Parts: sequence; C-alpha cells; structure tokens
Amino acid sequence: MMHRSKTDRRRFLKAVGLAGLSSALAAPGLTTAQGPATPAKPDSAATPAAADTAKAAAPPEIAEDARVLAGVIERRHGQHLTKEQLESIARDFDGDLKAAKRMREVKLANADEPDFTFKA
Repeated sequence: MMHRSKTDRRRFLKAVGLAGLSSALAAPGLTTAQGPATPAKPDSAATPAAADTAKAAAPPEIAEDARVLAGVIERRHGQHLTKEQLESIARDFDGDLKAAKRMREVKLANADEPDFTFKA
C-alpha cells in the first residue's frame, strides 16, 4: 500500500485554490470598471457557419508565462492530473495574468476614492 503525504496534497490544493481564487476575485473588480459592451457589427461577407468554424479552429493563444506556471504544477503534481486539467490550469493562469495587466493599466489619482468603505 502506497502512503501519500498529506503535505503534498495540501500544497497542491493550496496552489490550485489560489489560482481559482485569484481569478474569482479579479473578475468582479474588472467588470465594474468597464463600461457597457457595444455589440460588434456582423461582417456581411462572413456567414455564421464560417464564423463558428473559425472559432473552433483557432483556440485562444495562451501566453508563455501562463504555460511556465502551469508547467510548475505539472512538474509537481502532473501524475494526478489529465492533459485537459493541465490545459485548464494554463488557461486560468493566462486569464489571471491578463487581468493583472489590465488592472495595472488603470491609472488612479490620489483623490480617487475606493468603491467600498472598510469598517472594522
């Protein structure tokens, strides 16, 4: 019988949990900062079937930094994860990194007030 260390499992769950938590916390903050989305004009030359085929053929590109971070997870815990799970982790990291970049682009002045008031 193989004995698995609880420390390894805890460390893995903490790493994966932080990835999910950071994306969950970043998404609501970004949606309030953005204005309403404007619908895109459909291209008269493209048909809906062609657009669906193009979406299916070209998955979104994942940044190299996100792949490297997912590689750390794969190196440490890859024996317990499928390729689909590792790809999902890489996409999550990519979304987190893109959200962090968008947050850094928002310029705040000294007089800008926070969205909420903290009271202890």
